[in-house]
Amino acid sequence: MDYEQFSKFLSGELPPEEKESLMASLEANEEMRTEAAQLKNSWEAAQLTDAPGDEEIARKGWEMFNETNNPKKTVMWTFWRVASAAAVAAILIVASFFTGYFSHDKSSVTAYHTLIVPVGQKAQLTLSDGSEIWLNSSSKLIYPEKFTSKRREIQLEGEGLFKVASNKKKPFVVKTGMINVVATGTQFNVSAYPEDNWIATTLIEGAVKLQSNTDRRGFELESGQIAIFNKQEQRISVKNTDTDMQISWIHGEYQFKDMTLEDLAKRLERYFNRTIVFEDESLKQRKFTGTFYNSQSIENILRVIETSTNMQYRINDTVIYIK
Repeated sequence: MDYEQFSKFLSGELPPEEKESLMASLEANEEMRTEAAQLKNSWEAAQLTDAPGDEEIARKGWEMFNETNNPKKTVMWTFWRVASAAAVAAILIVASFFTGYFSHDKSSVTAYHTLIVPVGQKAQLTLSDGSEIWLNSSSKLIYPEKFTSKRREIQLEGEGLFKVASNKKKPFVVKTGMINVVATGTQFNVSAYPEDNWIATTLIEGAVKLQSNTDRRGFELESGQIAIFNKQEQRISVKNTDTDMQISWIHGEYQFKDMTLEDLAKRLERYFNRTIVFEDESLKQRKFTGTFYNSQSIENILRVIETSTNMQYRINDTVIYIK
């Protein structure tokens, strides 16, 4: 593949005669067609951000992307150097990485993007159907470039707030691996981190149906309710909740009510990229109620928890010890 030529094609700078030649090459070469789809997806992913960056940051960003996604580092860097160094820098700064999974026939290419939100960050995107999604720290979302099947399916690992565009003929499905959240048009929050022992779904407005791997019939939630799926017991419990508290994270607030220190520690690890070790295991079940803000430091937060729960802590580099 001529990466310089393809970058000009993506940016709309390729002359008509060269574009015609490129299209003919893609039509005749399936491997080249798949690679072109991958490049197109990465290019479009970069356009999701507009953060500034210099050549050095861009180079490092693309090298990081290549370590896990593409063996053609030198050649691919040439493509991105020509295409948009600033766009690659934006990927690094936002710390969102995109990969493509592809299936195609002679007439179309269907692409799936993967968005990974790093520790301490949040992300927002709008899908092709107009549905809006906000993602919390340390979350991963796999979604199609366009919804072409009978169900609008996406896959979530982490936490997301969903505002689903209404379409009763094409249900919107959030897959978490153990439960599916099915909606036609509504607003809800899903927390499905792999390290947690539970998956929580909070319905803000509208209606959703929850389906587990052991119960495909599912049941519907009502507005103002939270459903908690216990991974070990494979059971779902439902109760009323303060929905503002459950989605406070999108406003830079983190509200907790009677949360165990074990669960709170997992959240602090996600927000601050620290490891928290309990030297006294009995403290894990001690409960905490309070509110933190993005502007607060980890030290400030720990002092508040220390005062209200009678625990002690010490920090050694990136590890926090609680006793």
